Amino acid sequence: MAGSNKKDMNQNDVIDSAKAFFTSFGILFLVFLIALVGSIIFPPKHGEEAAGPGGAPTANIDAAAIFKQNCASCHGQNLEGIVGPNLTKVGATHSAEDIQKIIKEGKGGMPPGLLKKNPEIQAVAQWLSEHK
Repeated sequence: MAGSNKKDMNQNDVIDSAKAFFTSFGILFLVFLIALVGSIIFPPKHGEEAAGPGGAPTANIDAAAIFKQNCASCHGQNLEGIVGPNLTKVGATHSAEDIQKIIKEGKGGMPPGLLKKNPEIQAVAQWLSEHK
C-alpha cells in the first residue's frame, strides 16, 4: 500500500504541474492577445505624425539621397536636367512651398506623388530651394 500512495502522489503532482503550466500559458496567451488587439486598434505612428510640429522631422532626412533615389533619373545627378528641367538654380525662382506643391501635385511631364511622405517632401523642397 505504501507504494501505491507514492504512485498516486506522483500522478497528483503531474496533474498539478500540468494545471499550473496551462494556467501560466493561458495568462501569457491572454496578455499576448491584449497586446495584439491594442496594436491593431492603436497602431504606432510613423513619419510626419510621430515627428511633431515645427518642421523638426526634416532635420534627420538626407534630402540629397532622396533626390538621387527618386528624382535624379529625370533631373540629373547634379540637378543639370535630363528629361526634366535643370534644377541647379531652382531656389532663385521657387520657394520651398512652391517646390513642395510641385512635388505633391506634379507639373508638366512630372507625375504627382513621386514622394509620398510629407517630411521627405519638405526636406527635398527645402534642399532644392537653397540652390540659387
